[in-house]
Amino acid sequence: MSERRLIIDQLKLTYEGLFDLNGLYRTIDAWFYEKGYDKFEKKNYEQVLPSGKDIDIELEPWKKTSTYFRNTVRIRMRFTQVKDIEIEKQGVKIKVQQGKIMMIFDAFLDSDYENQWENKPMLFFIRTLFDKYVFRGYFKKYENWLINDVYQIHGRIQQFLNMYRYEKHV
Repeated sequence: MSERRLIIDQLKLTYEGLFDLNGLYRTIDAWFYEKGYDKFEKKNYEQVLPSGKDIDIELEPWKKTSTYFRNTVRIRMRFTQVKDIEIEKQGVKIKVQQGKIMMIFDAFLDSDYENQWENKPMLFFIRTLFDKYVFRGYFKKYENWLINDVYQIHGRIQQFLNMYRYEKHV
């Protein structure tokens, strides 16, 4: 079985106000495409309540950085009390959403993700030695890449959400 190391544990982003849900999703999707990640949507759940919609989305995109290492970023998004509203910006009416957003980012570095070193006990022992002594520098390099990627997507989402701080003209 491959080894999964937790690199970033529960980096949070919260927001309350106006936002464009489709634009936010497109921004996240475009960023992962630019960086070469393969998208995997683990969960997409929506519930309509009297107070507004509750939406849960869990994305787990991954990227092969080498034949031995794989970066995985998990983003858990929870949108609560989401209501569709119309605002006027520079004389043009725009449909946006209003509500609360809670996002949690986790990052994992997987080694031997194809389980090539698991067939025999001797190979497992050699893999352990290589991970501990030979691949130590590579682990550090791929960890730094992964940390940089997570903070970049976190910053991109913050920039996107700050764009939608307008006054309501409903």
